[in-house]
Amino acid sequence: MEFNTLVYIPNKKPWNFNMRDMEYGLSLYIKRVFIMADCKDLLPPYLRFVKGLVDSSDLSLNVSREILQQDRQVTQIRKNVTNKILATLKEMLQKERPAYENFWSEFGTTLKEGIPNDLANKDKLQDLLMFHSTHSDKMTTLAEYVERMKENQKDIYFMTGDSLAQISSSPYLEKLKEKNYEVLLLIDAVDEWVVRALRQYKE
Repeated sequence: MEFNTLVYIPNKKPWNFNMRDMEYGLSLYIKRVFIMADCKDLLPPYLRFVKGLVDSSDLSLNVSREILQQDRQVTQIRKNVTNKILATLKEMLQKERPAYENFWSEFGTTLKEGIPNDLANKDKLQDLLMFHSTHSDKMTTLAEYVERMKENQKDIYFMTGDSLAQISSSPYLEKLKEKNYEVLLLIDAVDEWVVRALRQYKE
């Protein structure tokens, strides 16, 4: 199987991002012939912020949307494109932290949707997550949290709420602060959904 992909992530959300009628997906070309725009079968929904195109040498020129949904080659293209995007995001997190934090502020909530919805890539996605915490004003990853855990600490502590101000003043934090345990502060609407799916991190 042979295909070429050109994808990019915008700096800012489009004005209609997350609207019900928003179209997303990559443009599909076959042997450099344009077939369709916004091909949802080439990307999982939690990567709907990614723009670009796929040019395949192997698909049939008379392919339809119905055929695409059942085509094994399309499934393989989607898998490879997804893996490449996630690997690139991980590299950005490790080597270009400010750029990744800018990306996260725009699209982090959307990326989190993959945790409960894409079990095959759950391990890759959990390393890309960022959270506010009681450790500092800067956001942290789960890996960084685990590195800072106390010697006798066996759990990752988190609290959900509507805002950082609300959670930070919660009396529930007092005992954990006394023990000097770091607590993740989760304020996105999707976070409750995410933590139900993410029951453990690296044991």
